[in-house]
Amino acid sequence: MDLDGVLLINKEVGRTSFETVALVKKRLEARKAGHAGTLDKSASGLLVVCVNGATAVQDILMGQFKRYRGTVRFGIETDTLDCYGRVIRTGPAGGFTDEELLPVLRSFQGIIEQVPPQFSAIHHDGKRLYRRALSGEQVMAQPREVEIRDITLVSNDQTSIVIEVVASKGTYIRSLARDVASSLGTCGYLAQLHRFSVGSFSVDQAVRIDEVDGKTPLIPLQEAMSDFPQMEIKAEMVQRVCNGMPAWRVLRDVQECALPDAEYLCLTHDRSLVALVRLKPKPGYLRVFCTA
Repeated sequence: MDLDGVLLINKEVGRTSFETVALVKKRLEARKAGHAGTLDKSASGLLVVCVNGATAVQDILMGQFKRYRGTVRFGIETDTLDCYGRVIRTGPAGGFTDEELLPVLRSFQGIIEQVPPQFSAIHHDGKRLYRRALSGEQVMAQPREVEIRDITLVSNDQTSIVIEVVASKGTYIRSLARDVASSLGTCGYLAQLHRFSVGSFSVDQAVRIDEVDGKTPLIPLQEAMSDFPQMEIKAEMVQRVCNGMPAWRVLRDVQECALPDAEYLCLTHDRSLVALVRLKPKPGYLRVFCTA
């Protein structure tokens, strides 16, 4: 296959994102593939897979907000902060009322500092944290800013709660589960996690990995980038872009109104993505998807 596009996979529990992407690449006979945001082995739901040329935009798609539903179980904390880990701490097993829970959950809404799990793919001195943890090293990840746009209590059975979370890139729901439990005076871990959406992509649009074959249609790049500002250009300008005309000159020659206040702009023609332009600090191509 020599197509560029995005495939939405409804990942099942028990398979890593890396394994899922490798299967997609094999089944589509793609040159390359990557995902726009990891789902842990213990999590299910939407995995956005970028195929061939679409891998050029996977970091941009990864930056979109994501919506999750997770189950936080109280009274036990594991070293991985999920159901696969070794129990390292115990505490009160819940019994919290909704009135006790709601202000605690609200305190996590907004821009917060979060410490990622020790078992994560973050690099520390050139080595991933989970590899250091597996070798017995006790390395604490540095706190980093993330944004919780929304957090909602779905249900409360006294020993665990179900929450829905809309979060930015880099947010670990496992860490959020740990921190919510800590704020309640106990410990906890993330027992279940399902991702519903990434940007405007929904798990309702996704297919299972066993449904993927060489005939599975991909979402075209222009459609996949529909959340970002787009500017339609004429055929003669497409040729100039393909021939290497600088982005600032293209925008000078074609814009009929002020440029959007955004980081990226898609140049399109006839329902195809021609080029992706980074607007700030000054216009320049991030990727041109055509050739002269």
